[in-house]
Amino acid sequence: MEQQISENLSSTTSRSETQFSEPPIPNDLIVEVFSRVPGKSIARFRCVSKYLASILRRHDFTELFLTKSLTRPRLLFTVKAKGKLLLYSTPQPHNPDDNSCLVATPYHTSFPEYFPSDMCSTVCGLVLLQEYWKIKVRVICNPVTGQFLTLPKVLLKEKNLPKVEAKRNRAEIEGMYLGYDPIGKQFKVLCMTSSRDERPNTHQVLTLKSGKRVWRTIKPKFHFGKNYRMRGEICINGVLYFGSASFGIVCFDVRSEKFSFISTDKDMELGYYSLTLFNYKGKLGIHYRDSNNLVCKELVLWVLEDAGNHKWSKHSYALSPSCSKLVEYNRFVGMTSTGEVVWTVNDQLSKLFYVSFYSLESKSFKRVYIQGLEEFKDQFTTPGTFLDYVENMKFM
Repeated sequence: MEQQISENLSSTTSRSETQFSEPPIPNDLIVEVFSRVPGKSIARFRCVSKYLASILRRHDFTELFLTKSLTRPRLLFTVKAKGKLLLYSTPQPHNPDDNSCLVATPYHTSFPEYFPSDMCSTVCGLVLLQEYWKIKVRVICNPVTGQFLTLPKVLLKEKNLPKVEAKRNRAEIEGMYLGYDPIGKQFKVLCMTSSRDERPNTHQVLTLKSGKRVWRTIKPKFHFGKNYRMRGEICINGVLYFGSASFGIVCFDVRSEKFSFISTDKDMELGYYSLTLFNYKGKLGIHYRDSNNLVCKELVLWVLEDAGNHKWSKHSYALSPSCSKLVEYNRFVGMTSTGEVVWTVNDQLSKLFYVSFYSLESKSFKRVYIQGLEEFKDQFTTPGTFLDYVENMKFM
């Protein structure tokens, strides 16, 4: 079918370009039809003719395609193999059957070997790549279009410190975070810095738009250090949330570029705990795990109810012995937009990779096996998994 559409449009657009007349197919109809085509096919259709390529790059098409993509979310998988990062995806199931199967297909994005491959975050179709320990370039990529953008270098020169003091307590990049403003439809990257002497540091932001991209200083200055017991960062309704060793949770409004802070509940800090930020039906959620307890007898989720007053609600769900075994040594991923809690499971013995979906209503687990990643089982790594990934045809 894809070949037939391509041939028909090629014939139509060739006659149009030869006769200098409008094609018989209205532009609005072309936009509507192609908004329903899988994202991986759009790149191939752009090669049919210059006329079709111009339509598929138009703002109204990319906006319509994104709107439809939001209704058909996908699972995104990242695999590190032989030092390179590979990206795969499948449709995200809703209320799947137990022991069902999905096939992961690759995005044919070829990254240079020097690109970072350890740490990823995704927002509205774009992916931020960076390393845990090595100082490498930071990269924004769009898996669907195959486009990637190397972020410009961040300048951290200290002007107000003596030369020796500046060298000893130089500012360093502590973390970078990708956010999206749904009102202004702008992507921004936030760069947080820190220093050993814990003085207030300057933080910077970069807007991903055409033209010259430069880092801009934002206020206020404050010392920032990561909270290594709090994993993940999340962008919800235009606000970036990530953990801080001093302030609990940092909130960054992507549109106004203003900071605020939220304290965690004291009961979240009991025991040898670990916390994971996630999107709980449009609210900030935190998954709590007491690492001292080898047997996970309950699922504990905290939900932010009132950011201004730092009010949280606690939701506990008792797990049966069979359910408990499914989550003991597995990685918490988050919650789907339909309210299912998700873990990833890497079965090294059987060489199977599957995703577990837990329904809070029926209190039952369903396992979905992911095919297409078997060749990476010898890499001794669990694929990174991202929920509610949407394909975005936007060019950076």
